[in-house]
Amino acid sequence: MRRARLAAIAVVTAAVLAGCASAPSAPPPAGSPGLVTQDPATFLPLVITPNDQPPSPVRGTDGRFHVAYELQVLNAGPRPATLTSVESLADGPDGRVVGSLDGPAVTARSLMVGDYPLPPVPVTEIPAGRTILLILDDVFDSREAAPAAIVHRVRATFGPLPPGQAEFANNFPASSEQVTSQPVRVDGRAPVVVGPPLAGPDWVAVNACCELSPHRGAMVPLNGRINGAERYAVDWSRFDLARRPIVDFAAGTQATFTGDPTRNEDYFTFDQPVLAVADATVVAVVSDLPEAAPHQFLSLPVNDLGGNRIVLDLGNGVFAFYGHLKTGSPEVRVGDPVRRGQEIARTGNSGNTSESHLHFGLMDTPAPLTATNVPFEIDTLTYVGTVTPETVLADPPPGVRSGELPLINSAVDFPEAPPR
Repeated sequence: MRRARLAAIAVVTAAVLAGCASAPSAPPPAGSPGLVTQDPATFLPLVITPNDQPPSPVRGTDGRFHVAYELQVLNAGPRPATLTSVESLADGPDGRVVGSLDGPAVTARSLMVGDYPLPPVPVTEIPAGRTILLILDDVFDSREAAPAAIVHRVRATFGPLPPGQAEFANNFPASSEQVTSQPVRVDGRAPVVVGPPLAGPDWVAVNACCELSPHRGAMVPLNGRINGAERYAVDWSRFDLARRPIVDFAAGTQATFTGDPTRNEDYFTFDQPVLAVADATVVAVVSDLPEAAPHQFLSLPVNDLGGNRIVLDLGNGVFAFYGHLKTGSPEVRVGDPVRRGQEIARTGNSGNTSESHLHFGLMDTPAPLTATNVPFEIDTLTYVGTVTPETVLADPPPGVRSGELPLINSAVDFPEAPPR
């Protein structure tokens, strides 16, 4: 939920496993450079399993359909592993290639399980006995083009064998190619369509699907699984999109405020109307947590990371979460019915946040971190462009859109709020 600068990333945590197998009948020489492929009698050091949250195709503001999911990659061999390429294959090992990453692109989507560096960084190598998460996104021209299942061809190289290993450890290869045995099952259900959660122009989806960001990297171990709690969620911030540069790395600032950067009131996002995205019933409200000073992180219990918040029951097992609301601003109570477009609170800077923003997403239970994130599309918005540190790129072309999920760094205008 933490608001972060453009191109930020996050880290994850999980259990670590190790494994071994019987030696092959015809082992390759130690350090053999030859590629080892999938043979019943061959050590395959990588244990690759999909995360247990089936993805659904969702239409982004690029006009294409994104299937976002994660793979857990355990290096069960004795040598450090480097993933050199990952290919997504439609409907089995002989299917067409529908996604491909090589070299640095693999690294950019690799997160080490159990590490919490600040700032978080992608990993280039998987030590023996460690696990990474691959944060993947396969993209299609239509919803129908997405396959029912996706397997993966993973190529890797392995470093030197460390000292003190048993003799049979020499049988582990110096490189490998393997196809995953467990497919990612693509959920064919359409995303939930909702109205805008905010009003007016110049909103930027700073943390959002589907590239690596604190949301896509928010993979936390809860209830015996690694939960992608914010896979489709969006952190909304209001920018002065006419300012150049939009992000000033030298000064450490971005075009989200004017005046005093230590005052919440000087941020464009602060104290803006927050709207119900559908006719719904209020099931949770927290309104008494204090505002944090900009860029002053608080030590908070897990339940309060979202700050002041509202959860709406949209029906059919779908709940809308609004986080980091202004202290005392929620205008609804548990049990209240709300109408689409109704103002329910104001934006603030409470909870785990660097500066004022609205965290918004859909879930399958009212609990924001243990729930499975639900894909959604917004039925009314005007796409402005993609924000870079220097400018706003009008690619794809701007215009009025319907039924799209704003992708990371997308700038959009919402309709003005109705009069109260």
